Amino acid sequence: MIKAVSISDDLYRRLEVVAQQSHRSVEEVAQHTLAAHLPLPVESELPEPLRTELQAMEQLSEDALWQIAESVMNPDKVAMFDLLLERHKEETLTPAGRSMLDQLRQEADALMLRKAHAYVLLKSRGHRLPTLAELQNQPLSQP
Repeated sequence: MIKAVSISDDLYRRLEVVAQQSHRSVEEVAQHTLAAHLPLPVESELPEPLRTELQAMEQLSEDALWQIAESVMNPDKVAMFDLLLERHKEETLTPAGRSMLDQLRQEADALMLRKAHAYVLLKSRGHRLPTLAELQNQPLSQP
């Protein structure tokens, strides 16, 4: 299905230049550019509460998205997670510990999804994202 979108003459000329330089059509360049800068839809396989939360993030301000993107796990939970992982490796984890490890893993996974989605939304709004090296220097938790 093809839909028409009105854009300024200046923007169209910029698309033409890129199209000529890359030996592609203006339509291809426009589609590629839009696809690269629009956030992907939230996965339907996610649990409903998390999917709803991620979809609602699209309405947040840039400041709120940066706070989510730069958020870290509670240091006590990180310490507990590490301890439970060690006990799991040693095969000394109790059923209650296994349950707590699963819960903490789900919390960590949800945090990573929130952070990733916040970064996607910020990128789609034209923000520069941190490099992998910059992200690796960020702490997993705050003291």
